[in-house]
Amino acid sequence: MYDIVPVHCIHEKDTKSGVHYYKWLRELPGLRGSTSKTLRMRTPSSQCDPRDSAIWTPSTDLKRTCAMSAFMRHLEAHGVGPLHDYSELHSWGVAHPEILWRELAIFLGLKGTGSLEPVWGATRGLTPLARDWFPQFTLNFAENLLVGDDDAQAIISWSESSLRREFSLRDIRRTSIAIALHLRSLGVQSGDRVFAYLPNIPEAAICMLGAASIGATWSSCGTDYQIDGLEARASRVQPSVLIATRRYQWRGTEVSTLETITRLIERVPSIQHVILVDYLPRPDEINSLSCGKVSVSSYEQIISRQSASFQYPRFAFIHPLYIMFSSGTTGTPKGIVHSAGGTLLEHRKEHSLHSDIRPGDRLFYQTSTSWMMWNWLVSGLASQATIVMYDGDPLLENGEILWRMADQERVTHFGTSAAFLGAIEKQGVKPRGRFPLTDLRAILSTGSTLYPSQFDYISESIKPLWIQSISGGTDIIGCFGLGCPLKPVHRGEVQAKSLGYDVCVYNSARQRVVGEEGELICANPVPSMPACFLDDPNGENYRGAYFSEYGDVWRHGDFLEETSNGGLLFLGRSDATLKPAGVRVATADIYAALQSINEIHQALAVGYVPPGSVSEKIVLFVVLANNIVLNPPLAAKIKECLRSSNAFFVPALIVEAPGVPRTTNNKLSELSVKRILKGEDPGNRSALANPEVLDFYLTEGRARVLREL
Repeated sequence: MYDIVPVHCIHEKDTKSGVHYYKWLRELPGLRGSTSKTLRMRTPSSQCDPRDSAIWTPSTDLKRTCAMSAFMRHLEAHGVGPLHDYSELHSWGVAHPEILWRELAIFLGLKGTGSLEPVWGATRGLTPLARDWFPQFTLNFAENLLVGDDDAQAIISWSESSLRREFSLRDIRRTSIAIALHLRSLGVQSGDRVFAYLPNIPEAAICMLGAASIGATWSSCGTDYQIDGLEARASRVQPSVLIATRRYQWRGTEVSTLETITRLIERVPSIQHVILVDYLPRPDEINSLSCGKVSVSSYEQIISRQSASFQYPRFAFIHPLYIMFSSGTTGTPKGIVHSAGGTLLEHRKEHSLHSDIRPGDRLFYQTSTSWMMWNWLVSGLASQATIVMYDGDPLLENGEILWRMADQERVTHFGTSAAFLGAIEKQGVKPRGRFPLTDLRAILSTGSTLYPSQFDYISESIKPLWIQSISGGTDIIGCFGLGCPLKPVHRGEVQAKSLGYDVCVYNSARQRVVGEEGELICANPVPSMPACFLDDPNGENYRGAYFSEYGDVWRHGDFLEETSNGGLLFLGRSDATLKPAGVRVATADIYAALQSINEIHQALAVGYVPPGSVSEKIVLFVVLANNIVLNPPLAAKIKECLRSSNAFFVPALIVEAPGVPRTTNNKLSELSVKRILKGEDPGNRSALANPEVLDFYLTEGRARVLREL
């Protein structure tokens, strides 16, 4: 199997069993601690990596009928090819971006006015890869999402109490137009900003569509954010309109937001109007919000009005649609402005071609309105899919509520995170024995690395199906790597590079490599790269975020390996990579190895250089299952488990912790803990879903490390 093997290891064979293995030589003369070189090596076939065998292979029918194949036939009909497989298609697309993106826009049926020629204009943008995409073409984002038959199911929504609501496309059109007309009556114009504080409910999608209908720019936060995090974002957006819920449910409790809304209005003076949404109706409270001179409207009253006729105005391809925020764990969150055309074209490509989402399919993603996967989910309407929303704790009913929902609503594409899958696996949840999930064709997972063992869990305990491990980011409002209906799924791998993206891996010498770990690079322009950053008129912050390291190519900050079959292994943030004895270790590899230890509920590994030392040591913080304590036998078990994967994975210290810091997108915040151990400020607390857990690391956790290392 694949392993990170230091050069001072030797290959041996057990003469009795015939098993090949690597032996760690601690005292090899001349090499001890003298090199940081690692080799990616493969053991003989008797111990081959499970990734060498596909765990899912597309059927002949899927390969024949999928949109990816139809697009290849479209290209051939227009003189391109023939292209025989996805590898050839991807290579051709990278070499001919102007033809690729034009033909994608035509094939996917973007609705607009004007010409798709030229694909980009002569004007260069703020970064080396910026382009003025489709300068002669105008469109309306909402109009492109609201396509299809009036009676088609557009949105199905569940809440914690299994309250089910259903909205037809006619309903969504009518109500979003009512919101658009109301915003216009408030003086909102094209380019003005609307900020939302809403849970993952249909009203959030309807209000976004209403804002986009008139060219307003949308930004949103979920109810998982508290006042400081809300203010940090809203104060930078400078919205004239705030759309917020009066209350929401969490774990069976109704939580009022009126005090939070009042404080937000006080702190962000640009807010002139408030629209209050009450999906848990108590209409008598409309006047309980005291906002001074700010006008207050009721969402329910707005949508009850008779809608006037409405013509969708069309705007430039690069018109600002969304303001998104990065996690902010390394400092002030980046305020990223995404264009309507770039978002639409990228999401249509990812949904139809990569994910094989077809008209009539049912797309679910477990998300909040704070996360870009919410925007990605809503764009599923453009593929004429029904989008399925859930508002509440996903671990209710002993971790089964989402699977019951998926079964009853005939979900075809179930989107979630590796963290959720890990949590239900630890709880022993096995949906396969409880729910038929007859219509489910694919499971998508993002937010953090999907470990090889989790592929096994999905196949064995949920359903053997197409596993789409996807990875990208808020930065591109899409994916660098994701599924492909023409390729097999290999255990632990992201299937394919995104069509049109020249994704590659740079080693320390800035060379493209395959089979080695390095930095994730995107070397060509794509439409969904940010239009700009907030408060960055000259693009200095934008260039500094992605182009400061290599100049002319996008460095994303992820640690990556490209496999020989064209798959991708995402290994965590490169700025959180560990270097014990100078050897580069990906934290994702450590977490993957720990998956087999049931006593560990969560883990976080960071590097620490003790005072007076030049060598980094690994500190492993573990959150244990109920009634488990970190005693010497368990510590020895953890170390032996890691040692069996790689000698460099073994931590110098294991510390039991009450929790690990995570962002609101459920990603580990290793850097905040690393900073604390160095005696620095942990950074932006408002970026975390559980900032209170940092108190342990600031006190007991750091004291333990200083004392013992």
